[in-house]
Amino acid sequence: MVDDEKMKEMDRHWKEVMDLAQQYGFIGYAYGGTAILLTHKNQLKEDGEEKYLFRQRSMFGINMGKDDESDSEISGE
Repeated sequence: MVDDEKMKEMDRHWKEVMDLAQQYGFIGYAYGGTAILLTHKNQLKEDGEEKYLFRQRSMFGINMGKDDESDSEISGE
């Protein structure tokens, strides 16, 4: 039988886990208490460089471009 109290206690950490996943840019998809987390290596592999850089900047505020790349190069302007 499932320990409902333990399950509730574990679920109380969902926001904490998701905050960390967001802080470090691991969220691929999230909706209604379900999330798919991806390493940066796998995000780059699946999305390609342009989409990966755009996603990290727009969703997480993380600049993953090299220091010598300008914001206009990353956003495609």
